[in-house]
Amino acid sequence: MRRQRGFTLIELMVSSAVTFITVLAVSAAFLGYTQSFYTQAGVRGGQASLRQTHLMVVRNLRMAGYGMEPHLAFDFPAGWSREVTTSPSSVNRSDRLVFRMRNPAFSTMAAEVSETEIKLLTPLSAPLRRGQILQVMCPGAIGWTYARLGANAAKGDAKLPLEPKTGTFPNLNEVQSCFSTAGTLGIYVFKIDVYDYSIRLIDEDGNPATPGRPYLFRRHGLEEGDPADSYGEPVAEDIEAMRMSFVRGDGTLFTPDPADPAPTYTTDLDDALRKNNNPANIRAVVVGLVARSTTRDTGAGPEQMNQIPSFGRKADGTSENPLLVDPFTNKPVAYGFRRIVSEMSIQVRNLRSAEMPVPIYHEPDATTACSGALPGDEFNCAGG
Repeated sequence: MRRQRGFTLIELMVSSAVTFITVLAVSAAFLGYTQSFYTQAGVRGGQASLRQTHLMVVRNLRMAGYGMEPHLAFDFPAGWSREVTTSPSSVNRSDRLVFRMRNPAFSTMAAEVSETEIKLLTPLSAPLRRGQILQVMCPGAIGWTYARLGANAAKGDAKLPLEPKTGTFPNLNEVQSCFSTAGTLGIYVFKIDVYDYSIRLIDEDGNPATPGRPYLFRRHGLEEGDPADSYGEPVAEDIEAMRMSFVRGDGTLFTPDPADPAPTYTTDLDDALRKNNNPANIRAVVVGLVARSTTRDTGAGPEQMNQIPSFGRKADGTSENPLLVDPFTNKPVAYGFRRIVSEMSIQVRNLRSAEMPVPIYHEPDATTACSGALPGDEFNCAGG
């Protein structure tokens, strides 16, 4: 009778060990691949947010100053700069970028203008929010002024109440002599749009002990009487820092100072006023951004990837250090996120203007005006 043989205990133990090691190796490789996949997906998300932000800011910034005096195109509110002043905790990691432009899609005509009210020739075709800056201009731009809407105006309204006159932009409320002599030519009323970009931290998980997620916000300059700007909006996520650098026509960097005297439309091109620090002399803006990955690298510890990288040098030429402590919260910077630094230069051609541009508008027709079709004379369609 033939004797049957099986596996010995040692053979079973060896085969089990080999199988366990193989499964362990495959699992480790799979987990590593999965972690790498999610890490790279987060990096791609950060890159997409960076591209989106650059495209949006570039598109809007190129229109800065359109239809306005160049020295009114940019605004520099208190605390806009990220530069170190007294201590790292006082540094805002995000510059505020604030600029204005005339909205090329809106125009209406006024029959009467006073310091407190604008009476329109035809009712509004779209609503306007309180705080909206209005530019009121005579034909041929022989005179103009600015005012702010004092209350919400609904579609169909023909009277626009104005905020009280202060004598400073935008509450100038000047009644130009040409307003009463415009006659059948009418008085133009334009919208001035505000683009106010800054970074805010949003507490998405409801835990105040954890850092908030950074978002790039845009405010519109509307409803500013309210404690919170309800019409501000997040436009890009995971933008951690923003740096503005301003360039003169000769290529030198400078910090704009609205207190410097501004050149006017009649100022000679070689006049010293066109080379001082007034914002009217901005010819390009270098926009620097830091974007982080949308997801944290799960393999990173608190001591890894825990800083916001610097842009290189500050305005005074000294070296800039990366941020380890968040200046918004005085807490350590969120760790485990991969970060991308990018800079882009944008020309602001409208500030080169030597005269106030006045768009030519198609004479509106009661039945076909602003219906979506281009007017036959190829002029702008009054009203939007």
